[in-house]
Amino acid sequence: MKKFIVLFFLVNFSYCQTTLMLNKEKSNINYSAKHVLHAWKGINNNISGVAIYDESISTIALAAQVIDFDSGNSSRDSHSLEVLEALKFPNIKFYSEDINSKGNAIIFNGEIEFHGEKKPINVFASIDDNDKQIKIEGKFQLIPTEFLITLPSFMLIEMEDYLDISFELYFDK
Repeated sequence: MKKFIVLFFLVNFSYCQTTLMLNKEKSNINYSAKHVLHAWKGINNNISGVAIYDESISTIALAAQVIDFDSGNSSRDSHSLEVLEALKFPNIKFYSEDINSKGNAIIFNGEIEFHGEKKPINVFASIDDNDKQIKIEGKFQLIPTEFLITLPSFMLIEMEDYLDISFELYFDK
């Protein structure tokens, strides 16, 4: 009888969790950076991701390739690939299984891997969870030098040591 009860709970628990794939056509990650003389933005529309869902998101994993960020300026993007050593460190990854939500606010306590360095990060976002999809939208900042990135300079002045990151992630149910 005990075996049957344990099996019943295991089977029911496994059916409660759903694996949701990121909708690549709708999702994006944007960055903005600054130099004393100008500012620029870039976007990546080619993100991969998965979330484990059981009435709320319990785990999330995302990956983006450095080469897929587009600032609209091919010369700048080419130089960024050199600075970020994209051949050596082609991916940016985020993973979290410590997720807290209240209402439409959600906090991801996770780890980001960028330029070969892994750092803990807390990402605050909003979540819109309906019958057809989950939309997660948020912002955070990265400090490139914390990831051992040498800041590029123009006219002997380095760019500012932060990147503003914003994102819209769509998971279809």
